[in-house]
This record gives sequence, structure tokens and C-alpha cells, in this order.
Amino acid sequence: MVQRILCAALAALAIPALAHADQFQATGGIFNGSDYGSRYVGAGGNAPLTSQALGEVVDGGHLAFDAFGFYNSGVGSLGQARQVELLGGNVFRFFDTFTNTGTTAVTTTLNFFGNLGSDGDELVSHNGGGLIVSCTDDGTSQCTAQPVLALVSGNNGLGQAAITPDRYNVRYTVSLAPGQSLSLLNFAFLASDADGPTAADVSLAQATGLALLSDPRLEGLSPQQIASIANYTLSPVPEPANWMLALAGLAGIGLWQRRSRRAD
Repeated sequence: MVQRILCAALAALAIPALAHADQFQATGGIFNGSDYGSRYVGAGGNAPLTSQALGEVVDGGHLAFDAFGFYNSGVGSLGQARQVELLGGNVFRFFDTFTNTGTTAVTTTLNFFGNLGSDGDELVSHNGGGLIVSCTDDGTSQCTAQPVLALVSGNNGLGQAAITPDRYNVRYTVSLAPGQSLSLLNFAFLASDADGPTAADVSLAQATGLALLSDPRLEGLSPQQIASIANYTLSPVPEPANWMLALAGLAGIGLWQRRSRRAD
């Protein structure tokens, strides 16, 4: 857990460092049932959500989204709990836990959906391996309108993502035994110069999306939540004893180097 906390802290610092100093700042726009903020936690539990709109992102800044980030099919009678938040560095994180509350096994295809803000076509610069990088096609084959989006659906192939004009869909086919739960983790990163997106923002979106694939931002999630994630293969966390051995090894190397310099 110590390693994950350190990695999360470094990632939070690294992503803004990749950006230009004049990157625009995403706005919360997360629907909590009565208002829009930067965080939503709750709903569902052992019952279906009362409204699929809970936890969706509206706008997100510079009209990036119309209504983004909710499950519009496949939930059925499954219990669903959501945690959606705007992290530092223009990263929206969607964490959903699904529970089979019935007495028989359930196999279903859950669809994570986003209505993009383009209302038109998309310029896709990267599509594969759990990452789609896209922006609005303004007719000039350049990204000059809404922010460039890095949409991340997981690194182990469980999510089947597709983007079409004004639409983003990720299909997750899952099987749950009675009483079993699993969680799905999705990210959306927004890149744009304060005066509008540039070619550099496309590169920034791809670099950030790839970073989220290899090292997803898990800060604020409990060990139980992290252990339940089904659409990422996460690097194992070294045991404390291994950390101590590694530190002892580094200390030994430093001592050897000091002795070597003295001998010279």
C-alpha cells in the first residue's frame, strides 16, 4: 500500500508537469442528484441506481462532454455503487462496483457510455490497448475546438472500447456468482491549451493516457476497492520485508562506493 500511495503522489505531480503552463483547468460538472461538483460517492449499494445520470460528467470544461461516464445497459438487477471524481491534472476517474444480489449466477455485458461534446465527427489519433485519443473534427483535420480526450478503459483486454461520431462505448462482459462483487475503473483526461487545443495537446493526451494504463491513479481508493478491480492487471505490491531488503541493498551499495573512493 505504501508503494501505491507513493506512485499516486508521483503521478499526480507528473501529469501536470507534462502539460503546458497555460493548460486550461477542467471543471467538475459531476452530477450528484441536485447539483454539479467535482466528486460523487454513493448510490446503489445493493440495489440498482435510482438514476443512470448520477455521477455522470456534464461539460467538464470547454464543452468536452454532453453527458459522459455512466452505464446505460447490462446492469439489470445488479447492485451498483459509484465513486466519480475530478482528480488533479484534468483527470476524471470513474470507479463502479457491481454486486450480484441474487441467488443465481449472472453473466451480463455492462456498457460504459459517454455522449461527447462534439455533436459531430471525431479525429482519432490513437485507438488500441485500452486507450482512445480523440478530439472534435472541426473540418480542418486539426484539434481546434473542444479539448483532446484520452479515454482509458483498462489494460487487460476486458473492456472493448469503440468511438463513433459523438459517442464513446466500452463493453465489459462479466460473470458474477451470487454475492460476488467486482469493480470497473475508467478514466477520462482532458488536454487543451488555455486558448484552444494544439498538436502538442494530442501528444500530451496520448502520453497521459498511456501512463494511466500502465500505472492507474488509485489515490483515495481503499485496499478492498483496489483488490476488486477487474479491468486492470495491477503490478504486485512488494511486501514490507522486501522493501527492507531493497533499502538494505541500496545502503550496502552506498557503503561500498564510499569505501572504494577512500581506497583510491
